Amino acid sequence: MPSEGPRDGSARMLQAPGDPIAIISELPENVSNGQWYTLNASLSTDPDGTIRDYEWEITHAGETEVLTGYSEVYKFRALGLYKIQLTVTDDDGNTGVNFTAVYSVPDIDSDLLPDDWEDDFFDDLSQSGTDDFDGDGYTNLQEFASGTDPTVKDAQPGLIHDLEENWEYLAAAAAVVAVLVLALYPRHRRKLKQDEKKKIEAAIEIEKALEVEK
Repeated sequence: MPSEGPRDGSARMLQAPGDPIAIISELPENVSNGQWYTLNASLSTDPDGTIRDYEWEITHAGETEVLTGYSEVYKFRALGLYKIQLTVTDDDGNTGVNFTAVYSVPDIDSDLLPDDWEDDFFDDLSQSGTDDFDGDGYTNLQEFASGTDPTVKDAQPGLIHDLEENWEYLAAAAAVVAVLVLALYPRHRRKLKQDEKKKIEAAIEIEKALEVEK
């Protein structure tokens, strides 16, 4: 009957005397759903024989995926808790069991970009939200928000695009200008009339002065 053995990092081992010892190299408690991680059992040993088989059982949301091999590269694609069990079998048919658990999160590097989106476009998490991978003037975060490809340069918006994007502001500004014109026009007309009256009065004064000189 297996009993609980020593702890190895975040994993626990179940074994009996003479059984092979299954060891899972330590994984972080939180992993990214956009990164590949190595499930490594290469440190597993057998005190009196040779380990013949390795079997990984990875359970998430009630579904279990089985992998074989002492080292497997695995991506925790969905979010949530993953239970990982490693079973090793030696050449005598004896088994050793080890298990651990990790939690897959959407943005392990806290750069506001979903890790799976970063991995799809950049193959890793080296880019940040403020970087501009393709040098088109739009940050990676802007590319993500607009649904564009951050690895392909996008054209900068031109005048027509700006007018289309900002027509509400332009319409409001035009309305303000129209109101100001209507408000100032009567005052402008009065000033024109006053200036015209002054010119006429000056012309009359000049005419009177000329007649006096005669």
